[in-house]
Amino acid sequence: FAPYTDWMSFMDPDEYFVPMGKYNNWKDVLSDVDQEGKKIIKFRSTRARPLPYLMKEVYGPEEPKCSTREEVDGPELRKSSCLVRSEQHTFLQTYNCEYIKSPKPDRFQRAMKQIYRPDYVLSHFVHYSTVTKDLARNKENTEGLYIPIIPTSSHKTERFVDEINEGVLVHAKSIMPVEAITRETRCQYKTHPGCNIGIPCPDDLPFNDENHQDGFLDKDGKFCNCWINRKVEDIWIPQLETALKRLEY
Repeated sequence: FAPYTDWMSFMDPDEYFVPMGKYNNWKDVLSDVDQEGKKIIKFRSTRARPLPYLMKEVYGPEEPKCSTREEVDGPELRKSSCLVRSEQHTFLQTYNCEYIKSPKPDRFQRAMKQIYRPDYVLSHFVHYSTVTKDLARNKENTEGLYIPIIPTSSHKTERFVDEINEGVLVHAKSIMPVEAITRETRCQYKTHPGCNIGIPCPDDLPFNDENHQDGFLDKDGKFCNCWINRKVEDIWIPQLETALKRLEY
């Protein structure tokens, strides 16, 4: 498709590329990026947390590794039930809670995704543009295009997306049902290993990357560990649900 395509990307089924800020589609974002002369825009990736109030409880033997109802409801309350996504809610809505608040730190570029111009990127592999037109030049003809620390990147032709004003990647990678079984003990402040389900923080609660593994406390002292993307919640999820309903007819 490359010879007939302006921009290209490879996306997994659990990855949602969401326009942000003033943008309501990727065509307008990429048009502005094109005006800058950029050939690659990159997205930092973190694993979103599922919201338990949008999920349903399951028990053994329905899920053999999960607690039985008797173990959950028994007098000792030894275990929690397992959790699975409810069919009443989309993956996007269920996993719309980021434990790393945007803009994400640079360390999350290791599993980046990209949208790129195929006339510039000659070979692409999963997360990276492995061969570009500039990289294919002889060294004496590079005209100083390369950043010394990352020799395969060019600040003149690529950059990371502005997660607040342009777009963001929501990675709705599922947890296994049994991974939620310890949530009663793990989803507490400064408990390790941490909570792998989403307990939403207030929108205005500051994010601190240095201690995010401890979780956070809201003004009432309640534990939370992720932030809901309001544009996803208010605009994109309703549009997705409308589109899915059309497919039913």
